[in-house]
Amino acid sequence: MIQSFALRTLVLPALLLVLSGCGFSLRGSDVLSANFSELQFYSEQPNSELARLLRRSLDGAEVNVTLVNLDEADSSSALLGIANEKLVSRAVTINPRARAAQIELRLSVDMALMLGEQTLLEPETLFVERTYFQDVENISGNQEEAEIISAEMRRELINQMMRRLAAINPI
Repeated sequence: MIQSFALRTLVLPALLLVLSGCGFSLRGSDVLSANFSELQFYSEQPNSELARLLRRSLDGAEVNVTLVNLDEADSSSALLGIANEKLVSRAVTINPRARAAQIELRLSVDMALMLGEQTLLEPETLFVERTYFQDVENISGNQEEAEIISAEMRRELINQMMRRLAAINPI
């Protein structure tokens, strides 16, 4: 009993010290720095859930975000643009009743970052895919599950964008 107590009091703090010393942190537990103090933001769908979540993440990273149209953009500040946000659903497998049994969702968006005429982040398409099983007996539950999965996909896509912004060194 005394050995067990002594083992726990010594091993647990030592393990925590080793984990904190190596830089380990849970994914998503720290706010990513976007390396920008201010950023102009353009979106084809500025009121979409994805655009709203991205602005909130940038605010959390202490970036001053200004919503702009492309013709209003100021060349002295970086311009982050997102476009072509698409959520595509397709049947992957079919059940014996000839209905979709497994559904694949794919959320994609185009992203680019410019500073005046200089391209800081080449235009690229980011995407997230998820597959889920559809219950033919529970139609309303399937809709709710698809909404939950698409919300998770948006958060993951925002994390991808924030990691890309954190990797850029503005000049």
